[in-house]
Amino acid sequence: MSQQAPKQAPKQAPKQAPKLALIVAASENNVIGINDDLPWRLSADLKRFKALTMGHAIIMGRKTFDSIGRLLPGRQTVIITRNRDFKFEGAAVVHSIEDALAACHDQETAFLTGGAEIYRLGLPRVDEIYLTRVHTEIDGDTLLPEIDWDQFELVTTEAFQADEKNEYDFTLSRYARR
Repeated sequence: MSQQAPKQAPKQAPKQAPKLALIVAASENNVIGINDDLPWRLSADLKRFKALTMGHAIIMGRKTFDSIGRLLPGRQTVIITRNRDFKFEGAAVVHSIEDALAACHDQETAFLTGGAEIYRLGLPRVDEIYLTRVHTEIDGDTLLPEIDWDQFELVTTEAFQADEKNEYDFTLSRYARR
């Protein structure tokens, strides 16, 4: 009587990392923040941020999370920090970009939402950039890291004028990695 080999469980496909998108508003001189806050008020940019990120994972550094002060509804929040003791109920707390992407493996898209160090760490993995270019030069203490724009192509762009809800002229653009 021959023995049959035990049945093996079907192999599961490895969990794939989500598409990674960087979303940022930056002035003409690449300022993205001052004193842990945005240096402008652009209602249209905040609405775009909400519309794009709703239902997706948002990945941010702890200082950015602290500046927001709460979880944003309708999104999975992943906080990257060096502090191994940091915890926040309702958020995944991790210590690297790789861990952040692993934490949102069930998401189609994850958005890097800042700050500058998180953008710098994530840039090599970014598939898309959603840039709000604020048409002013402004003082600030946080700058957008240098981006090699030759690696990206402009997909869409739309210009807006300042108005009662938007302090400066600005352009909304989407770039895709070549």
